[in-house]
Amino acid sequence: MSYMKTAISIDEDLYRKAEKLSTKLNLSRSQLFAQALEYLLEKSETLEIIQKLNEAYGPNDMETKQTLKAAKKKMKAVVGKW
Repeated sequence: MSYMKTAISIDEDLYRKAEKLSTKLNLSRSQLFAQALEYLLEKSETLEIIQKLNEAYGPNDMETKQTLKAAKKKMKAVVGKW
């Protein structure tokens, strides 16, 4: 694996928090930032996949949306009686 050196500018308070966390986790700042970025990228990719699945399998016509809305309303009424 090759590495790329980079410089970033962050708020002082965020920097101090990162310093504390990196010490607590026994990581270098570089490792902490790299892991945080990796986590964010993975989460972003997951959210993209979920969005695409919702678009593909979710309600996409007005009739289906209205049916789901009516079903939710009915469920709330039924659950409220218990």
